[in-house]
Amino acid sequence: MIKHIWFDMGGTLYQETAAFKKEHDALRYKAYADIVNEPDMTKAKQGYDAMYAAYGSNSAVFTKLGKPSDYWQNIFDNLDLATVLIPDQTVNTTLMSLSRKVPLSLFTNFKPQRIAEVCQILTIDASIFTHILSGDDVKKRKPDVEGFEKMIQLSNLPARDVLYVGDRIDVDIKPAHSIGMRTCLVWSSSDTADYSVPTFSALEAIIRGALPSDK
Repeated sequence: MIKHIWFDMGGTLYQETAAFKKEHDALRYKAYADIVNEPDMTKAKQGYDAMYAAYGSNSAVFTKLGKPSDYWQNIFDNLDLATVLIPDQTVNTTLMSLSRKVPLSLFTNFKPQRIAEVCQILTIDASIFTHILSGDDVKKRKPDVEGFEKMIQLSNLPARDVLYVGDRIDVDIKPAHSIGMRTCLVWSSSDTADYSVPTFSALEAIIRGALPSDK
C-alpha cells in the first residue's frame, strides 16, 4: 500500500518543450566546453553526452569534472523558465486529487529558489507538499542515494510504502529502487520502474489500485 508519494520536479511536473530543450542543451554544452577548453561544439556535445550517459545527471557530470555539487544548478538558474515552460492544468488537478488521499512531497536537484519559481510558473501551490527537499539539502545530488534515504527518514515509513515519481531512469528510478522504494516513470514507459504512466493523471489509478505493477 502506497502511503506517501514523492515527486521529482524537472521533466516530471512539466513536460520539457522543444524551446526548453534547445536552451537547456545550449547551456550545458557551453559550460562543458568552457571547462574542458573545447572550442569545437560538436566535439563538446559528444564529450558531454558520453559523460551524461555514464553518470546519469547534469549535476553528476559537472561534479565528475571537479566542480561543486551546485555548479550546474547555478548555471541552470540563467535559463528563463517563464519563457519555455507551459503550465498543465491536468498536473495541478491530479496533484490536488492525490493530496486528498496520501501525503505528497517533493525531491529535486533544483535549488530552493528555483523550486519556488517553477511552482509559480506552473501555478502549483507549494503548500500541497508535506516536505520539499532540494538539491541544497543533500551533499550529493541525484543520482546519489543520499536524498532518497532522506526521503524515507522524513516519510517515517518503510521504503516499500513510499512511491517516487520521476521522468528519468538513471536519475530517479534506479536510485529509488536501490533502497527499496516503489517507483513510477511518468510520460513514458520502462520495465525498470514498478509503474509507467503515459499521462500524469494516470497516477490516480495507481493509488486506487486499478493500475497493476509492471513488475
